[in-house]
Amino acid sequence: MPIVREGLKKLYFPSTVLKLVRNGPQVPAVSNILTFRVPPSMNKFDIKSYLANIYQLNILTVRTANMPAKLAGTGGNTILKRQKFKKAIVTIDGEFKWPEAPDSATFGIQDAANERSRMMNRLKGWRMRPHHGLQAAKKAEEAAKIAEKEVKA
Repeated sequence: MPIVREGLKKLYFPSTVLKLVRNGPQVPAVSNILTFRVPPSMNKFDIKSYLANIYQLNILTVRTANMPAKLAGTGGNTILKRQKFKKAIVTIDGEFKWPEAPDSATFGIQDAANERSRMMNRLKGWRMRPHHGLQAAKKAEEAAKIAEKEVKA
């Protein structure tokens, strides 16, 4: 029987998602305090292990707070609720710099162009038929032009 030795580095394949969020407009551009939105089932040790092993961060402290479900609004007779979540405030030893915000005037224009070209490629080879209402309007215009010519003559 061969001797199996455990590797020096453990591999983690997480099934949970930690979402990095801004804490509001007062957050400085460079800070060592990060806020994450995590599933309620994660505890402080899981959060610290996740960030240390996946992102190689040196974690100093982890604080958590359970955020309750809130009413988001009413849609007729139904009441919508936001899902409850856990907020984790993590202090790291280095500084974290937030990326620059995208320009709102040009954000998503390339995606829209790519989507349009993708849709046009799907329709290649198909004959585009004009709308029936347009055909009727064109026939009416042609009939009016012919009637005007007959009246003038």
